[in-house]
Amino acid sequence: MDKLQQFFLTRYLKAPKRNLLRFSFVFMTLGIVLSVGILSAALNLFEGYERSLKMVLLGSLPHITIQKTDAEYISPEELDLIVKQLAASSEIESTTPVITYSVMAVEGTKVRGASLNGYDFSGRYPFPYANYIKKGSASLHSGEIIIGKYLAKELGKKVGDTLKIVYPQLDRISALGIFPAEHNYRVAGIYNSGFYENDRSMLICTQTDAEALLNINPGFAKLELRLRPSHIDDASILAVSMQNKLGVDYSLYPWTIFSAGLLKLVMMEKWLIFIVFCFLVLISGINVISAVATIILDKKNEIAVLKTLGASSASIRKVLSYQVGLVGLIAIILGQVLGALLSIFVEHQGFYHLKGDVYFIDSLTTAILPLNQLIVFGVSATLVLACIYYPLRQIDKLQIIEILRNP
Repeated sequence: MDKLQQFFLTRYLKAPKRNLLRFSFVFMTLGIVLSVGILSAALNLFEGYERSLKMVLLGSLPHITIQKTDAEYISPEELDLIVKQLAASSEIESTTPVITYSVMAVEGTKVRGASLNGYDFSGRYPFPYANYIKKGSASLHSGEIIIGKYLAKELGKKVGDTLKIVYPQLDRISALGIFPAEHNYRVAGIYNSGFYENDRSMLICTQTDAEALLNINPGFAKLELRLRPSHIDDASILAVSMQNKLGVDYSLYPWTIFSAGLLKLVMMEKWLIFIVFCFLVLISGINVISAVATIILDKKNEIAVLKTLGASSASIRKVLSYQVGLVGLIAIILGQVLGALLSIFVEHQGFYHLKGDVYFIDSLTTAILPLNQLIVFGVSATLVLACIYYPLRQIDKLQIIEILRNP
């Protein structure tokens, strides 16, 4: 920045009312602030949604699932052998066997399909969903059951009520039809993980109750492994390593098989929305072009005098670009602040909630990351500065003689 540019920039900053309160300047600034605010808020909310969905999925689903390759139940002896083989794996945080099967929850004329999960509540194995029991007790006894939040809402159940569970036993077919196994359980707790699919279908009971209802011998359908937080993203690699230890009699399924595609889709949608909303900043650039063109028109006499005194077109362009660019960059920063406030407001407002059956989770969250803010600032600044530079090219076409003849 040479002395001429410094002089005009200093003069510009010392008279903000004369320069900044122009009609075109005000609308240019508002356009940038609003467009950048919407862009920033959208990215913050989508980033929060992506992180919340991943957190809920990893909290609701096992990180690695072990099942027998032939789809048979894992016997207690086989379970002990598997646990011993995996005991040396420091990446594993907890190991929990479970009995799981599809059943029906019945309340009067209402029938809902549900997933019955039977756990060992003797204390030998940890219960992985204890933190998600929001009402009632996370410790079950025989004859008690924990149900999901939305399932409880659909069936009108609360803690202490009785719920009938029906299991159609296809191996008990007679001339009169199928004889289903059914049992009434006391609702001991309400499960709420934030993951809609689990909250509308989850049924949790004791291992002995599940064996009695399903009429099976002692055993488990699968073994659920939870990994330490630092190793969750390595589930696929760890599953291969564990597969080599356990052999072909068992099949291991990392969480990435079921959820990685969904998370990649959400990430792709996040950046697609970002690209689309970048066009809002580009549209606000029309106001920038108009404001710069107005400045050139208003200051054509000054430009002519400067050219007469020997100032180059490049120097004059820099003077005007510094003036408008400074306002544009400040407007971008204000827009990012507005975006942060908007996203925080949306997170804490109470009149709109996500539909869990569509978005998998039912709450909006925001995540304001420094990297995302740098991306927003960089893209917005590039677009605004490009819109500033475009009309400044007209300075080269101004003829000094014509301006002085027709001031």
